[in-house]
Amino acid sequence: MSTLHDQTGLASQCPRQNDEALLNEALAPVGLPPGTMAQLMAAAFAVELPEGPLRHSCPTRPVRALWLLRRGELALGGRDRHGCFTETRRVHRGEWMDVFGALGTQPAWFHDLTALRDSEALALPLNAVVNAMCTDPAATLAFGQVLAGQAVLLRDGLRTLRNCGFGARLAGRVLDETACSANGQPQSVWTMHIRKQHLAQQLGVSSETLSRGLRALVDAGVIAVRAYAVHVLDRETLAEVERTGNLPGLPGGWSGRQRGAEGGKALGARTKAASGRVQSSLNLGQRLSA
Repeated sequence: MSTLHDQTGLASQCPRQNDEALLNEALAPVGLPPGTMAQLMAAAFAVELPEGPLRHSCPTRPVRALWLLRRGELALGGRDRHGCFTETRRVHRGEWMDVFGALGTQPAWFHDLTALRDSEALALPLNAVVNAMCTDPAATLAFGQVLAGQAVLLRDGLRTLRNCGFGARLAGRVLDETACSANGQPQSVWTMHIRKQHLAQQLGVSSETLSRGLRALVDAGVIAVRAYAVHVLDRETLAEVERTGNLPGLPGGWSGRQRGAEGGKALGARTKAASGRVQSSLNLGQRLSA
């Protein structure tokens, strides 16, 4: 399996057996015959992603490829015209980080991506994927379902962003940041490495609204905040806030569509701009898997 020295000067060698297992999980429930898997693994390469905004410039460098997260964790989202990043979801090991970017006539990463710690991506060259699909019906079904599934995930994520209240976004962010640690247990403390005003921008609200939301959770005994450390005291209630959007003690709980004007217009514009690309990708995936 080849390696790639990218613009960061880093490279890595792919342990074939581990990557086969990773790809099999990503393509489940469709399994690939050993010969097809061997062809894909022979073409695949790995790219190291240092912590921070993705430095690898394009999903077609050095070749057009589908990208799978091999190690680490990424934040996936978008940037507004001021360069402020809004996270929409997390990408974990074994999940697809980009399957659309290399398909366009002007290829680019479909989302803005930030590595939350040193990570690594596994790239499957598009020509190898297409060759596999041309010779193996199982590969046609597997990758067709990947494209269709990713399009559905994006579509549903845009709907959630459009309809989800601030309370749900805030609770979800705290839960994401205190997810499983190395020992598999949830963490109790989130140490924020960004200013609170930047967190407010990412959540699509003002700094004042973020402060009110945090205060509501503190007063309800759900979290404690000390400087830039958020201590989770009641994970069950926090999960309920994420589900309902209801922040304790605030009128209407900032639930459902009651997001207010803050960030709403920008969010709606991103949703409208992406909807056409989502539908095109969904149609392509459905045709390939038919």
